[in-house]
Amino acid sequence: MTLLFTAFEPSGDALAASVIRQLRIVRPDLAIHAWGGPGMAEAGAELHEDTVGHAAMGLGAIAHVQRIRQYHRDILAWAKENQPTGLIPVDSPAANFPLCKRLRPRGVRVVHLAAPQLWAWAPWRARKLRRCTDLVLCLMPFEPAWFAARNIPALFTGHPAIDRSLDEEQIARDAADLPQAPRRLVLMPGSREQEIVRNVPVMMEVLEQVRQSRPDLAAVMTAVDENKAAIVHRVLSSRGGEVSVVVGRRDAALHWSQVALAVSGTVTLDIMRHGRPMVGLYRTGPVGYFGGKIILTIKDRLLPNLIAGSRIAPEFVPYWGGARPVARALEPLLDSQEARQCQAAAISGALKPYAGVPFAETATNAILEVVGPGQ
Repeated sequence: MTLLFTAFEPSGDALAASVIRQLRIVRPDLAIHAWGGPGMAEAGAELHEDTVGHAAMGLGAIAHVQRIRQYHRDILAWAKENQPTGLIPVDSPAANFPLCKRLRPRGVRVVHLAAPQLWAWAPWRARKLRRCTDLVLCLMPFEPAWFAARNIPALFTGHPAIDRSLDEEQIARDAADLPQAPRRLVLMPGSREQEIVRNVPVMMEVLEQVRQSRPDLAAVMTAVDENKAAIVHRVLSSRGGEVSVVVGRRDAALHWSQVALAVSGTVTLDIMRHGRPMVGLYRTGPVGYFGGKIILTIKDRLLPNLIAGSRIAPEFVPYWGGARPVARALEPLLDSQEARQCQAAAISGALKPYAGVPFAETATNAILEVVGPGQ
């Protein structure tokens, strides 16, 4: 049995890696091939090409269309020679759907790892997904019912960002050198250069505003690695702002914090796991802002709010405006323990569907059940 994983985003690389690692444990005989990233290779897949290093969003993605098409040609040529038993497309529906469309009619079983978020922006594409999949693995608890209503088989697997265990003692030690203060705010500007460039300036403006009447406020900003830290420092120096940058220590920074101001994305699930109250932000330009208002069909876009089914955390997603509204949303959480406890309780309630659902094991078992019969 041969499995082919295809991922085109860094987040997809991380998502697939945990499943590949579990597959290697339960089925060491499997041949696992991948177009993806270093996480998948480290987990035990034979990586044919790094397809996540040039990921882009929004208008920036247009420049990568030709590159994606070349990836498709390479993948399809390899599949013609090797006939994989199963295709595991990871997120990125625009990049993965053409592969599913070509390979499934050839008898390749298709299991989508991470449900395409059609419920948010393209419900009319459900018919296309139905033709392109044998099973959709869902990271959010409301998704299986949405897909089932459209005759698309789906299964809730939990989420690795929530499922990941925490060594509280080690994290506390790692956070010991962070500044101690009555109020503590962590700023989390995202992992993409485009996100960092757009969101760091408005985050710093928010910080400056809330600090005017709160001189006892300590703040740190996170960066996933040294490369992203360099981008953060470049943006900070260009606007004249100063804040301590914590590199590669997200858990320590969250443990230290009382409140988070975070770019919308998977990082908000890490915040949920730590039980920290938050305000969500995703600064865009005018095209992204008005385009989002037109395209997105849902009221809430922040993951904690989607999971909860209501707005438990203030969100500015997408956002094209000044710092003052964001600061006003943040101030009650910085000033009131009761406000923090109220949001923390709502977060705890939203996480209940994830209890007892181990992501890697659930996803692995589902993939083998779909792909494995007769193997």
